[in-house]
Amino acid sequence: MCGRYLFDPKTGELSEYYQEAAAKARKRQQTVAVNDVFPSNHVVTIGANQQQQVVAGVTRWGFTGFKKGHLMINARSETVEEKPTFRKPFQEHRCVFPMSGFYEWNHEKEKFLFSQDHVIYAAGFYRILQKEDQIETESIILTTAANDSVEPVHDRMPLFLEKEAIASWINDLAFARQQLKAEMPKLKTQLLSS
Repeated sequence: MCGRYLFDPKTGELSEYYQEAAAKARKRQQTVAVNDVFPSNHVVTIGANQQQQVVAGVTRWGFTGFKKGHLMINARSETVEEKPTFRKPFQEHRCVFPMSGFYEWNHEKEKFLFSQDHVIYAAGFYRILQKEDQIETESIILTTAANDSVEPVHDRMPLFLEKEAIASWINDLAFARQQLKAEMPKLKTQLLSS
């Protein structure tokens, strides 16, 4: 679930997030993904700096180290604290994936875009790894059971937050735990291909 999403840097506040993150990425000789975003891409995420201020940054979408060439890109909100790989990063390093929408395919391989009339914010978390001579930050999107707007196409969807809840999600574990069970917003559905 949620193996691709849309990040249009010309849309609303996504432009501001992109500019801030891209400047940081250039210093690390990284390129931030835009438009169709894939697992393993460096992506714009929103997190906390050392002063607990909410800022845009860059993470690599997917946790490595399970099977060679295999990435874990999503975690179930219902069991995130039960899984040893996810528990500590969720408790200590939450982030948000701003996006224009996300893609899903049905059993007939038809591609759908799910969106709203504004930027949507998927809840996630990250971990920091030392890889050779550099530090890599890897991130995961949390998913939940699909609501009525997504369920006809897929049984899971990203766990979304209201914009006003971003700082609380990132800095308040008790709030984050409550959000794991939140009702998801209705989304617009657009068939892109069949």
